[in-house]
Amino acid sequence: MEKKQETVVYINSDLHPGGEFIPDSKAAISIWDLGFTMGYNVYDWLRTFKLKPWQLQKHMTRLNRACKASRMELGMSQKELEQIYVELTARNEHLLSKEECHELSIIIEVTGGEYGPLKIDSGHGRAFPIPEGKGRPTVIVKNLPINMKQVAKDYKAGIHLVTTTTRNEHPLSKDPKMKCYNRLFQYIAIYETSLIDPKALPLLLDIYGNLSEVIVGNIFLVYDGKLMTPTTRNILEGIARSDVLDVAEKLKIPVIERDLQPFHLYNADEAFMTNSVCCIWPVNRYNGVPINNEIPGPITRRLTEGWSEWVGCDITGQNLI
Repeated sequence: MEKKQETVVYINSDLHPGGEFIPDSKAAISIWDLGFTMGYNVYDWLRTFKLKPWQLQKHMTRLNRACKASRMELGMSQKELEQIYVELTARNEHLLSKEECHELSIIIEVTGGEYGPLKIDSGHGRAFPIPEGKGRPTVIVKNLPINMKQVAKDYKAGIHLVTTTTRNEHPLSKDPKMKCYNRLFQYIAIYETSLIDPKALPLLLDIYGNLSEVIVGNIFLVYDGKLMTPTTRNILEGIARSDVLDVAEKLKIPVIERDLQPFHLYNADEAFMTNSVCCIWPVNRYNGVPINNEIPGPITRRLTEGWSEWVGCDITGQNLI
């Protein structure tokens, strides 16, 4: 029997000083890593088109801004990181299959690194900011294959969104523009959603009852014939969201950024969510209420076609089904 090739990751940490490319099963971080013990981490997630990183500059800018805002040192230049992306993607091309997976996701994760165990004489545990010389940043870069066949099916069928009792974090607590894994509230929302529909995704409201974001992307809707999306006040500034705004501008489709409530989504002509894997994912129901009999809707199709033309391939993978 042919031995299955492992996924390769890049890791630079206290346990892998200097950085190295190794099988994911051999990568390790300390149990005292601040990304685990304090949730002190940021990350970014992008994808390839034709195996080339898409919107790399925008993703790097967002990552660097998140690092700066959270007082975290990345410890490497953008050029060094780009070289890691390229080499890692080449090492993981074996993850692709002709039938389903033609592209890869690229994920970079940065933590404050190892600080050390709790100190009994310091009250809660760790004093901040981290003392000089403590906490070498942990940097992990990894790939996941994108199942384009499943993306194609999801685009055709649409997704059911559900609003739960769990609300999105308030911007005064943690600014949502910082993409991080400190997401216990999202896990609870996923659990609540699964009790209603195991295949649905949570669409979180903010504390004022406005639509904020789906836990894996941004929301757009067409209401009274106008394309609308929440403002960036209470959401992550998604790169795919930005791509849709750019495509809409090219197609002369005006976009209104404003506060939106569940009422608008219940009565929308059509709706879709965006993220860096599925790009555009039509919404078929909201809390069980059908959004549109036509999935995807006409505006969604125009935006999808415009984006596909932009990147030079069908972003929905419809040719695979």
